[in-house]
Amino acid sequence: MSKHSSPSTVGWGQRALLALLALVVLAAGVGAWRLLTDAGAGVEQARPTASGAGGDEASATGEDARATGGVAVVAGDDGDATGEPTQQPVLAGDPACGLVTVWAAPALLPAVEAAATRVGDDCLEYAVVARGSGAAQSELRAGTAPDVWVPDSLAWPALVAAEGVQLEVGPMLASSPVLLTGVPEAVEGLAGLGIDEGSTWADLLGQYQQLAAAGPDAPVALRVGDPRVDPASMALLASTSAQLGGWTSGEGPGRRLLVTLAQTAVQGDPLSAVRADPRSLVPATEQQIGTAVEQGAPLQGLALAGGSGVVRMPFVRLGDPGELADAVDALERELTGDQAAQDLAELHLRAGADGPAPGVRGVPEDLTTDQAEADPQETLALARTWTVVAPQSRILALIDVSGSMAAEAGDGQTRIDLTRAATQTALSVIPQQTAIGLWWFATSLDGDTDHVEAVPMRALNQEVRSGVTQQEALLAETEDLTVDSLRGDTGLNDSLWAAYQHMQAEGDASSISSVLLLTDGINDDSTGGLSDDEVVELLSQARESGDRPVTVVLIGMGPDVDEEALARLASAAGGESFVLSDPRELPQVFVDVVARRAAG
Repeated sequence: MSKHSSPSTVGWGQRALLALLALVVLAAGVGAWRLLTDAGAGVEQARPTASGAGGDEASATGEDARATGGVAVVAGDDGDATGEPTQQPVLAGDPACGLVTVWAAPALLPAVEAAATRVGDDCLEYAVVARGSGAAQSELRAGTAPDVWVPDSLAWPALVAAEGVQLEVGPMLASSPVLLTGVPEAVEGLAGLGIDEGSTWADLLGQYQQLAAAGPDAPVALRVGDPRVDPASMALLASTSAQLGGWTSGEGPGRRLLVTLAQTAVQGDPLSAVRADPRSLVPATEQQIGTAVEQGAPLQGLALAGGSGVVRMPFVRLGDPGELADAVDALERELTGDQAAQDLAELHLRAGADGPAPGVRGVPEDLTTDQAEADPQETLALARTWTVVAPQSRILALIDVSGSMAAEAGDGQTRIDLTRAATQTALSVIPQQTAIGLWWFATSLDGDTDHVEAVPMRALNQEVRSGVTQQEALLAETEDLTVDSLRGDTGLNDSLWAAYQHMQAEGDASSISSVLLLTDGINDDSTGGLSDDEVVELLSQARESGDRPVTVVLIGMGPDVDEEALARLASAAGGESFVLSDPRELPQVFVDVVARRAAG
């Protein structure tokens, strides 16, 4: 039925990306709550070296219809004003031939690619590209839509449909029950609090404030992710809302507890909290547990009485496929067939709404998916309320402007060209209430200092001078990023430490602070400066002693990146790092990571 094109892949374990002003990302929305942007899960295009999430974006160039970053691009089509390729069918003589565009969440990407390959022939082409939850929602709100969307939660179509996006939700392709998850010792620690498999989520939350008051001496630390982009957190909170009289109601304890959860929420992958603090317990899907255990993580899931929610993943159609309707039908049939069920099981997913368990170690054998689906109105109310009660996100983006950024990255573009494009795209869709600051870094940019402030930290919608907003100032500044902007070597260590100190000093309890750094190498400071050991020690001490936490995300691209060194820096700061083997994957990783940070 069709030929299949897919993104070039660089495995990265389930969730990851970003770090530049790419901060500019995808979370655009209507009103304050459009912060739903995400997380999660990892695209095969970048490999996280500390923890990660998934995402993507594509640019279009070229004479032929071909795949660029996983998207089959229309011949001669330069895309819209944001640089996104328009999703038009490519007709090649035979009117039955064309391009079927498919967005797939990273959690299901291999199964969707395999299904598209099986229904392929020499006529129609399926362009399958990874789309993280935040990226997909933002692009749909902005008017860009594929023919088919396979999201990692039924909640996401409900959220964008409430804002006027026309779509049709089809059959459930896969499901994954949610469990409270941590290392075995943390799960066992709940017993001392009277919490076991006979306890409900409400019972556990009844202990939560006491646990939080105990601080680092508490036997466990209860955390959730951002329900606007994290499927497990949305499923848990939406499905258990009634136990506490509703999260959005002023009556009862629900609203007060939601504020507490929002103030301590994990940015990005909730399982990163378990890696950072073994006392942590977070919501995670059976699939996430299976993937982590497969990679050597000692995790155990606790199924609460009354259920903890189920993440269901549907087949969604958008727009009118016209003459491509048969191709869309064929893909749907294949994704609900026996071979797809086997592919999904290999991803630790249950086929359909109630398929057999994939047999994940650490998950109770009798765990079922027979829980009721959360009310779409509750999902919508939860997302809106979370946006109101969650802290503002403050992001300082550091972009490498050393001479090596002039290196070719493929398709006639340099590394700095890709950086400029990713940053500009991100800035066009990031939530307006997000505060963004921008630094350049390289050796001796300002005397002996390896960094220089390009744009001070301000909310994107703040007017910085007559008729000019912070967003417009950032777009203008990054527009000038060319090879003529580059000089010096990579003064990474000094710049990272300076940025961390700056954000820690400027932070407060009402905001979430992040440092996002993009580089094509590792510290190469010809003028001296902090050694690797010195900056690791400084970051570790600051993280342990500071009362104003700063999240660090490091993105490395190209062959010159020292993956182990970048991971060591991220680990010292309690953050995450991503290494892209192909610099052309930067826009995809960049946009989704920034979206997750902005939603924090």
